[in-house]
This record gives sequence, structure tokens and C-alpha cells, in this order.
Amino acid sequence: MIFHLVTIFLLSSIAMATPQNIEVWFLSAHKKAAIQDYVKEKPYVYRSLTAELECQQMGEYCFDPQYGLYKKDDDSAEVDTSKVSEEKGPAIPPAKSVERDLIDCDPKNFFDIFCGKAKKEAAKVNTKLDLWIDTSSSMREMDFSDKEGGCYRKSLMTRLDKTCGFNQKVNVMMYDTTIKQAGSIDALCNNVGLNDTKRLIDWIERSEAKTLVLITDIYEFNKEFADYIESKHGKFRGDKDPLVAAQLLDMVDDLEKACR
Repeated sequence: MIFHLVTIFLLSSIAMATPQNIEVWFLSAHKKAAIQDYVKEKPYVYRSLTAELECQQMGEYCFDPQYGLYKKDDDSAEVDTSKVSEEKGPAIPPAKSVERDLIDCDPKNFFDIFCGKAKKEAAKVNTKLDLWIDTSSSMREMDFSDKEGGCYRKSLMTRLDKTCGFNQKVNVMMYDTTIKQAGSIDALCNNVGLNDTKRLIDWIERSEAKTLVLITDIYEFNKEFADYIESKHGKFRGDKDPLVAAQLLDMVDDLEKACR
């Protein structure tokens, strides 16, 4: 009897860890609005048809973190990975141990850079609203930083700060390969690192937020993530009709209601 009670308690604790309300806002670049209208019913990630990628040479192929291996002059050609299996993979910038949560990684498998078990690193903030903001490199195309170091993610939080104090009434997290509490509003304009669907799902599963809003880019809209969010009865914005970074300023009121 005691065993069953403990089991029920543990299961209910795990269930309660997931946020009660989840919204994901997918940002598109202005130049991709017409393209997204064309492919909006196809639940897969697509490459920008207008952006030129910097080729990270890997044998006879190029490597892009959002797309994988491709031929420089023919990105639709089939890739034979056996030819690059011995090649040195793209370098991952060194990080302090407190900033990285990767363990048991196989250095021979340069695709599996998100290996290991993620652990919670951010300090717990008791708020009604958690705002998670993607600061990975792919956000550069959706919300680039201007010469003054500004961006729409920063403008959103600057306006929201007037009614929902930064890391007081709203807990602001920034994420790429890791997730951490934003130390300043200026940091929200960073565009470095990568992200991973499985890791993001794991973070959401262990979040204790009442309401969680994620701001990311349309490249992160994939079947696995969409199925997960729908299983939690979450909502999407920008998955069908393009949502550009400038429109974030029109959504401050919605965030204010959630943090009160």
C-alpha cells in the first residue's frame, strides 16, 4: 500500500513539473514570408532560399548546423557520409564547465553534439510567467542586432519590464546549447550557438513555471516538437501565418496579462 502511495506521489510530482500553459512563438524573417506561405502546410524545416551559408569544409561537402551536410554547388545532391566519417568535424567553442551540460559524448560522432543528460543550472525564480528566448545563431536571420546592439527581443523585454519586472515578475531565460537565466536585457540580442529539440523538450518537462512562453525561430518547427507541444495542449504562433520579430512589440499586452 505504501509502495503504491509513493508511486502515485512521484508520478503526480513529475506531472506537475510541466508548465500548466505553454505557448511557442516561431519567428520568420521578413524575406521568408512569401516562402512560408508556400510551404506552411508542410511540417518540416526548410532552408532559406535566399541566404548564403558559410561553408564549413568537411571533405568534399559543406556542413551547416541547421541543414547538415550538403554539396556546395548542389545542395539537393545525395550525401555519402562514409566519405566524411574520418574527417574532423566542425569545432565547438570551448565553454566553462558551469555553462555546458554535456556528458558521455563520443568525440568520433561529430553530429551528436547534444549528447549526454541535461541538468538544471538556473536559479529558481518563483514567478507566474517564464519567458524563454532563443539566442542561437539561427536567430540572426530572424532578429539581427543593429549597430547600437538593439533587437526586437530586447525591445520586447524593455517594454515588458515597465509592468513585469525583469527576473522579478517574469523569469527570463535564454538558451542555445544550454539554458540559463538572462543576466541582462542586452544579452537577449546574442546570436550564437545551436539548439536541439530533444534537449528543449527535456527542459520544458522539468520546468516548474505556471505559464511558459518560448520565442524561437521557424527552423525549430518540426514534427517531434509540434507533437510534444500539442500533447501538452500548448499553443503556437507563427506556425501557419508568418510572425516577424517586429510583431513582438504588439504582443507585450499578452505577456503582461500572464505575469500579473
